[in-house]
Amino acid sequence: MDTDLIAIIIIDILGISVFIWFLSSRLSMKLKVIEERKSRRSSNGSNALDGEGARDGSEGD
Repeated sequence: MDTDLIAIIIIDILGISVFIWFLSSRLSMKLKVIEERKSRRSSNGSNALDGEGARDGSEGD
């Protein structure tokens, strides 16, 4: 019975580890995408602010 319990605990730990790895990789991927969008937006300079305002106004129409 003790070996069954140990096997279940090891399988649970492995499953939780894989789940945490998967979530962290997805989160880091999303953060990279957000940083790329910010850098593209800031590379446009002051025109980015004007463009955002124009886009916001046209989306409502």
